[in-house]
Amino acid sequence: MEQKRENLRRMLEGLPHEHIPVSFFQHMQPQELQGEACVKAHIRFYKRTDPDFLKIMHDGLTAPVCLDLTSLEELKAYRPGKDRNPYIRDYLDRACRINEALAGEADTYSNVFTPFTLLRRIGDGRLLGFLKEDPGAVRDALLFLGEDLAWLSERLIKEAGCLGIFLAMQGAETGLFAPEEFTALVAPSEQLVVTAAEENSPYNILHFCGWNQIKNQLELWRDYPGNTVNWAVYVEKLSLEEGRKYFGMRNCLGGFDNRRGKLLYSGTQEEIRQETRHILETYRRTFGNTDGLMLGADCSFLPDFETERFCWVTEALREWEREEKAAFG
Repeated sequence: MEQKRENLRRMLEGLPHEHIPVSFFQHMQPQELQGEACVKAHIRFYKRTDPDFLKIMHDGLTAPVCLDLTSLEELKAYRPGKDRNPYIRDYLDRACRINEALAGEADTYSNVFTPFTLLRRIGDGRLLGFLKEDPGAVRDALLFLGEDLAWLSERLIKEAGCLGIFLAMQGAETGLFAPEEFTALVAPSEQLVVTAAEENSPYNILHFCGWNQIKNQLELWRDYPGNTVNWAVYVEKLSLEEGRKYFGMRNCLGGFDNRRGKLLYSGTQEEIRQETRHILETYRRTFGNTDGLMLGADCSFLPDFETERFCWVTEALREWEREEKAAFG
C-alpha cells in the first residue's frame, strides 16, 4: 500500500508521519530455504504479520567464497566475481522474486552480511589460524569479499528494488580483536559495503549483532554512516533512548528481546501489550515525542516462534496511537 510506504519514508527522513513503523524478522523452516518455497515463505510471513517493511532473509544462502576451503592458499585464490558468483546471482534472484510478488505493497530491505561475518562461517578456529599464519592475506580476502558485497548491495537496491540494505555486522565482540586490530583487519572491507549502500540509498539500516550474546565494542561502529541503527539492547545493556543518543540521534529500530524464553516468546498477550506501551511511553518521556522510532527487536526470531505474537505488538502499538490521537489530537 502506497500509504504504508510513504509513511515509512517520511519517518526515515525525519518528517511528520502518521504511524510508528513496526517490523520483526524470523528465520525460516528448513523446507523454506530455497527457490519458490523461500519466496512464498517471505510473502506468507508478510501477510501474517503486516509489517511496515519486510526484511529479505539470508537463510539458505552461504557466502561468495567456498566455506569448505581447508588451506590459506585456497582463500588467497579468491577474487571478486560479481554476477559470475553463484551466491550473488542467487541472492539477487531471491530479492527480485520477492519484490515482484509483493507488487509494491510494502518496501523491503535485504539482509547483507559484512565480509568478516561471512568469512567466519568457515569456523572461527580455522579463520583465526589463517590470521596467525598470514594476516595480510586474510585482510586482502576480506577486501575482495567487500568488493563483491558492495556490488551486490548496489544491485539489490537498483535492480531488485529494495529500499535499502540491512547491513548485519559482527567481529567487534569483546575479546575477539583489539580496537587497532579491528581497524586494520575488519573495518576496511566493511567500509566498502557501507559506502556502496550509502551511495545507492539514503535509507540503510546498520545492525550491530549481539552474536553469541557477547557485548560489542560499539565505539568501533559508532561513526559508520547509516540512516537507522539496530543493536542488541538487552545484550549491550544499552537502552533505545541511550543508544539513540550514543549514535548521534539517528533513527533506531528495536525495543524487544529476541532471545528464547524472554517476554515476546513466553508472555501473555496482556503482558506483551503492557510492555509495548512501556517501550513507547519511556521513549516519548525521554525525547518528548516518538520521532526516530521503529518498533522491532534486537535480532531475528527462531523458526518455532509463534508468529501471532508479532501481531500482538502491532495491535498494542496501534491501540496506543489511537489513544494518543484522541487525547492530544
